[in-house]
Amino acid sequence: MLNEENNAQPDTDDDSRLPSHNLLLLSLLSTLTYLIVALLLFRFVHQKSLLTAFDHGYTTSFQLLIGILSGAIAAGLIGFIIKRPPVADVLNDFYIVKIISKMKLTHFDRIQLSAFAGTGEELLFRGAIQPLLGIWITSAIFIGIHGYFKFTSIAHIIFGLMMFSLSMMLGYLFEHAGLIAAMSAHAVYDVIMLRMVQTKK
Repeated sequence: MLNEENNAQPDTDDDSRLPSHNLLLLSLLSTLTYLIVALLLFRFVHQKSLLTAFDHGYTTSFQLLIGILSGAIAAGLIGFIIKRPPVADVLNDFYIVKIISKMKLTHFDRIQLSAFAGTGEELLFRGAIQPLLGIWITSAIFIGIHGYFKFTSIAHIIFGLMMFSLSMMLGYLFEHAGLIAAMSAHAVYDVIMLRMVQTKK
């Protein structure tokens, strides 16, 4: 009965709510795009199978453990900083943060968005691009594409440096622990931060 009452109430502030199946389709398409680009890089530049990106590192279970812990710790540290001035005052200057803070995501939405982003982006950037360009340049490209580099104020620079450090961490996880560690850290970080950004005051 309570659910029926809640469903019956009109939601006037629902402009930013995309149906979960639409978000899932967008996630699948973006991940497919990353996969295709990574496949092309492996085929024509590395001249290896894409599966070789998974050849090094610890066992899968240990990589997952390292990734989950790393992603959670990174989200905790960055989350602590972005909730306080001066960074909290400029978060909405970053397009991606502004969009996410306005979206109404379900728990499923946050999980699938994070899982696909972690898998697709890490496969392309860490698995395919980083062996060619190194951690520093790959991280700079990764953060630049996300629009996190702004030099308007010290707060903008701090936020950009935090994101750059996060990308560097993912790069080192790939090199020293394995690609699955980087993927799982990225996914866990995103799940936590999507929730945090949406509930920030």
